[in-house]
Amino acid sequence: MDAWPPYRRRRAAHPSPYSSRDVAALLPWRHILHTAWILWSWAATPLVARDETPEDLAIIRAVRVFGASNETLPPVLIAQRRSPDVRPVFGEDRLTLEVDVQAAVPPAYSVRFVHCRADWTEDNNVFLNDIAFMQTSRIDWQMAPPGCTYYTYRGRVVFPNESVRIPYGGNWKVRITEFGSSENVYAEARFFAVDVGAQCTMNILSDLYEPRLRASPAALNIETTVFATANLSDLQMRSAVFYRLNRWNEPMSASAGGLSLPSFRSTSPLSFVSGVAAAGKRFMVQQVPAENEYRVLDCTNLAQFPRVSAPIRLPFFDIRRNGSFLWRANNGGMITSTVPMMYDDYVPVEFVLDPENRPSHEDVFVLGSFNNWTPSREWSMVYNDSTRLYTARGWVRRAVHNYAYATGRLNVDTFACENLSFEEFEGNTVGAGHTFVCFVYYREIAFGGYDTIIGVAAGSIFGPLRR
Repeated sequence: MDAWPPYRRRRAAHPSPYSSRDVAALLPWRHILHTAWILWSWAATPLVARDETPEDLAIIRAVRVFGASNETLPPVLIAQRRSPDVRPVFGEDRLTLEVDVQAAVPPAYSVRFVHCRADWTEDNNVFLNDIAFMQTSRIDWQMAPPGCTYYTYRGRVVFPNESVRIPYGGNWKVRITEFGSSENVYAEARFFAVDVGAQCTMNILSDLYEPRLRASPAALNIETTVFATANLSDLQMRSAVFYRLNRWNEPMSASAGGLSLPSFRSTSPLSFVSGVAAAGKRFMVQQVPAENEYRVLDCTNLAQFPRVSAPIRLPFFDIRRNGSFLWRANNGGMITSTVPMMYDDYVPVEFVLDPENRPSHEDVFVLGSFNNWTPSREWSMVYNDSTRLYTARGWVRRAVHNYAYATGRLNVDTFACENLSFEEFEGNTVGAGHTFVCFVYYREIAFGGYDTIIGVAAGSIFGPLRR
């Protein structure tokens, strides 16, 4: 049977002057023209359709910022030094942005840096947010190890660099957007820049408070004393913000200027400000729940956490602790330095919490270094009436993690968590070794006024940290 029926039908109806040998000679040219038409059609079709976005083609799995090349250091950058003799307890000359994505090819992303006020609202100041030096697309992409399915590329940006400058202190947001456009923000992280100008020391004392749920009333009073070494106006130094190390979404403020910070916590500590900067100005937050030492999840054991697609249930159920713990944690951080590069992937983990026949009247969340200590709908737990257990499943990077269980209320309209508390399943104890970090803010009058950070202090119940 002829390979081209149209030619056969044409010869039957109208005898052709061409022989079968001539027709066979024309067939390769027909193949060539057909192939050329397919290639032209493919080249003329855009790689991204109009109704698609890079978000449809690439999924951001995780974002974090840490000091220099050490993942245990907080994201604190030294922007300037007004007082060369002062050495803050935290602060590096470089920071590292790390982002994991799942995509067929390295995505065309742009990284933007935005200066913010002390309450994390963005500064619409063209002098602070100079677009010429506040964005870059130079991302060092590396392929994921073989066999990894949750992410395919890991990108890193070490800044400041040739195209990124951070000359001003204060709160900063780093945003990952589409290349050439700043409208679609796909991920965001926070870091701090310090304009060193004051010597700061932190002291922590034990106290009591009235818990909202049945738990130990152990609390902490955290005080930071500031001695200004540069020519700074005392009236401009009015606020200090406290954080637990690695939990940058839970600020606690002590302000003489009415600073209000958004928080999803159920309690707001008392605060006051006293003294003068020349003789020692004091910022204090009182009755901060002491909480408990973090739970530890070690995913580095390949025998216990192999490369599988099914969720791996933890070997033992977690139970209420009420202030008790067995070992020290890593201050809420994630440690990946012990994981070989070829096994640096993600593991599906199922967390199981036994409420001991006393299920909570509120929503239960699992928070940890694997989700930046941020409660969300994806990390809320489900209670099973038949097994009487809470469960939650999620992908966790292969590392040593810290985590804890919290209760709160998930807003069904905004999917935001409200009234978060660790009292019910974790309890409180002053023996927990949480490190607290305090940033002292100064209202600079240049460029129309902006909030800068002039000092950093850190400490725990065991004493202040010194560099």
